[in-house]
Amino acid sequence: MILMGDRVPMYKMRAHRGLLWAAALIFVVGGLLAAYFYGEDTYSSSSTRGLFTLIVTSVLSLFLIIAATAHFWFAHLWHHRPGYKRG
Repeated sequence: MILMGDRVPMYKMRAHRGLLWAAALIFVVGGLLAAYFYGEDTYSSSSTRGLFTLIVTSVLSLFLIIAATAHFWFAHLWHHRPGYKRG
């Protein structure tokens, strides 16, 4: 971890490890499936299955990475300002 001097790091703002592991697992398994479909025959319907598998894998992995790092992307939604009054 990077030394931050006298400041305490905000551990609640770190990424969710489970979601990052799931994204990595989906990306690896989907990549292997896409490579298998591409390897069978490039000019048959298997190549479209490989492309479709690669697209779905990429989209799922991207969504999981965004969900895991949501604290960084949407920081304004996760804290309450003391001067803010409702109503």
